[in-house]
Amino acid sequence: MPRFVRYYILQEIVFFILHYVVRYRRKVVMENLRNSFPEKSEKELGKISRRFTLNLAEQFINTMSLAGASERRLKRMLRFKGAEHFAQATAHSDIVILAGHYGCWEYMKMFGMYDKGHTLLSVYHPLSNNMLDDFFKRIRHLDNTELVPRDDSLLYFMRHRGRGKKLSLGLIADQNPFRHHDAHWITFLNQDTIFANGGELIARKFSLPVWFCYMRRVRRGDYEFFVEQLYDGCEPIEPNVITERYAQRLEATIRECPELWLWSHRRWKHKKVW
Repeated sequence: MPRFVRYYILQEIVFFILHYVVRYRRKVVMENLRNSFPEKSEKELGKISRRFTLNLAEQFINTMSLAGASERRLKRMLRFKGAEHFAQATAHSDIVILAGHYGCWEYMKMFGMYDKGHTLLSVYHPLSNNMLDDFFKRIRHLDNTELVPRDDSLLYFMRHRGRGKKLSLGLIADQNPFRHHDAHWITFLNQDTIFANGGELIARKFSLPVWFCYMRRVRRGDYEFFVEQLYDGCEPIEPNVITERYAQRLEATIRECPELWLWSHRRWKHKKVW
């Protein structure tokens, strides 16, 4: 399907259905936006909500566009200008990569195309619908990528590290985790928030560098990829520091372009009990 048809006809149709017909999670989106940006007016929040739904429609088109795309085409969809420098900086160690549901998170699988020195362990949550699960595993697969179910990620990493190529453990770490009695709460977007800390636990246990990865949209369907180091693997730090750095950097990215984050997610289901 021609690019113009996908992004300027089909995307607009999907947006109209989501925003005006289905009104997809409109209450959840607006509640999250009000709590996150109390300084903004209802009119401003409504504009962000509309742009978010347009972005969500784009992510649907982006995900479908991944099916059967060649590596050359994938590299046009996601550009990583600092790839060579990053590869040199991480050549001698396994690494942990923390990202969020920001931009087109399905493009994260392309990280393995640019970093040939590592095998990307792409951690995912298996879907209950077998047909959908098989579809997403197919579009997420690349030669330099291993798909690892979330509950098996730590054991898989420990079993395979030190065998051949270095490993990049890729985690989208802004989902709503299970609540534990000793959970560490972080102020994120003006709200008490629990973050999954699996990436930090692995990094501290094996003294691994941690990198924050995010995207900026160039145009519909095309993005640029950026990385920033959160932890060098050697710095003496207290527990939860890496996760707090990740949360702060992710919040700054969201505030820069809020419509690119997944506001329809029920992120704050858990409330802090004092």
